Amino acid sequence: MAIRFEGREIELLPDETVLEGLERQGWTLPAFCRQGVCQCCLMKAKSGAVPAAAQKGLKDGQRLQSLFLACVCRPSEEQHLELERYGSSQEFPSRVERVERLTEQVLRVSLALPSDFSHRAGQYLQLVRPSDGLMRPYSIASLPGEALELHVALMPGGVMSGWLRGAVGEPVTLRGPLGDCFYLEGEPERPLCLAGNGTGLAPLLGVLRAALAAGHRGPLRLYHGSLRPEGLYLWDELRALAQRAPQLKLVGSLLEGVPGTDGSLSERCALRALALDQAVLQDGVHAEERVYLCGNPELVRKLQRKLYLAGVPLARIHADPFVGPPIGS
Repeated sequence: MAIRFEGREIELLPDETVLEGLERQGWTLPAFCRQGVCQCCLMKAKSGAVPAAAQKGLKDGQRLQSLFLACVCRPSEEQHLELERYGSSQEFPSRVERVERLTEQVLRVSLALPSDFSHRAGQYLQLVRPSDGLMRPYSIASLPGEALELHVALMPGGVMSGWLRGAVGEPVTLRGPLGDCFYLEGEPERPLCLAGNGTGLAPLLGVLRAALAAGHRGPLRLYHGSLRPEGLYLWDELRALAQRAPQLKLVGSLLEGVPGTDGSLSERCALRALALDQAVLQDGVHAEERVYLCGNPELVRKLQRKLYLAGVPLARIHADPFVGPPIGS
């Protein structure tokens, strides 16, 4: 069985996996458990049919991107696989077009969209400063075809976030897109639950925009968590979306501050003095929902576990935890 990888034709031995065959030919690829569990060996099929066994345990969004597990992939002669590394190859030149201060802690950064950069709203990219190679991951809140919108948390002593404040006009390099936090077409009636804190709103806003642009008809509920009311940035923009989309419910989750309703949209736009996970569970869990969780890793893990125990399959829970760099780096 022959496969194609990085311009070369590779002949696999009988019963040899893709990972074993590439390693035998001298390539070094990420791998750990070698049993299809840890998912370190994810690769992407550029063309050809991926064996179903090589996608077992992957999320719907990963399968949609033709990702598979190289350590358990044994293709047949009929599948004609051409492979590439996942998320590590292509770079795109861009520049910072606009920087807007949304709050004391959050910037909205707009980047020029490279002509051949193909993404889905909610995925993330690696932003590289060309002068020294400094790199940080940021989620994409904008729809395809628009300037790339990133939400950047101003970290104490943060090198990249501090630089971006005054970087209008500066060149940057993009790597990606990466991740499976994006709206899946073909499920217009399925309920969607989007929950996150801080700049975890960025991918959730991307998913929401994509769902509304696709004419999603099922219930949509978005929860944004913050310590205080001023941390619920872009709340007016979200309310404007809710005015145009009667199936959309917004909840602001606050640990401090006075809760209340929000004007004419009081039934669908509320502020609650509750932790984010409590606010989500208070409204009930629907086993048929597709769920997107973004933000603080501890919060994401906690809510992911609670929703799974409440009956939502892990395959329909898209978890995108944000892990920040050490202070001053």
